[in-house]
Amino acid sequence: MLLLLLFAYLAHNATQALTIPLEREYLSEALFPRLGDQYFDDRTVWSIVWSCLATLFACSWVAVHPNVPRATDSGALILGRRLATMGYMLLAPELVIYWAAKQHFRAKEIAKKIAVKYPG
Repeated sequence: MLLLLLFAYLAHNATQALTIPLEREYLSEALFPRLGDQYFDDRTVWSIVWSCLATLFACSWVAVHPNVPRATDSGALILGRRLATMGYMLLAPELVIYWAAKQHFRAKEIAKKIAVKYPG
């Protein structure tokens, strides 16, 4: 995943197109309403990066469903595990999918053993 992002970044920088500057005086006020001296379409790099990071955090926080914690686990330990899983999900989502598949197949094995031991 990291290599894919690096490739996309390098490909984007190597093939940037020239932008056509637009004069704001010629644009209609209906398209770009004014708020004082600023237009609503003004975005800084920091605001774009911040919105991307906030979206990634919110999506990965909601998507993480860790195992049920033990009754003796503290709240800080539970939060730490969830944050760690979320970090893994952001850095290497393939590993989280592998982890989920491994749990699924192990659960099927356990279900078969229980079905043999307790038929019916």
